[in-house]
Amino acid sequence: MRGLVLFSLLLVLLSSCDRSKSNSTLVSSKEMKELMILDSVQLIDVRTLEEFREGHLAGAQNLIYDNEFAYKIKQLDKSKPVAVYCRTGRRSEECSQILRDAGFKKIYQLKGGLSEWEYEDLLVIDSLAH
Repeated sequence: MRGLVLFSLLLVLLSSCDRSKSNSTLVSSKEMKELMILDSVQLIDVRTLEEFREGHLAGAQNLIYDNEFAYKIKQLDKSKPVAVYCRTGRRSEECSQILRDAGFKKIYQLKGGLSEWEYEDLLVIDSLAH
């Protein structure tokens, strides 16, 4: 009986861990392109302003990942999905955890960041960069 209780407790703990991880989904360039078509997805570029101006995804808003990031995301709608990206995926992974902790329900991350982005026609170059 004691073993069954311990086993049940272990299952509950593991399932709660899996649930928290499932709130963030890695997506390919193709999947991100499809997400960008949806009006309800909030597209977030977490790179620096300089990186953003060099080129970003169409429709993205620049919320720079820094010590103020948790405050900046308060302007976003927690009930809508968030798609986040950076250059390689490292910053977007950290930002996804902050978004999860803040209560966002559905978070997508661009796998490999813009380094692996395949659709040049959807990149926007900021005219202020020159």
